[in-house]
Amino acid sequence: MIKEPTADELQPTAGQLQCLYRLCHQLTNVMFQPIHIVRLDERTLNIFILAGQNEEIELEITPDGSIEP
Repeated sequence: MIKEPTADELQPTAGQLQCLYRLCHQLTNVMFQPIHIVRLDERTLNIFILAGQNEEIELEITPDGSIEP
């Protein structure tokens, strides 16, 4: 049986928010790439980012703030 995440678990962690801010800055102000989607995946609790002119950049931020390509 799969456990449903609680409302507290569906909030990004401080590490995720710091990483998200840094990535958004790099994508938009350094690489000049648009960001299309930022979403907290309820299954993995990772933050998913879809970016790039042709939506070719996919990144995930784990709850500990590390990045997975």
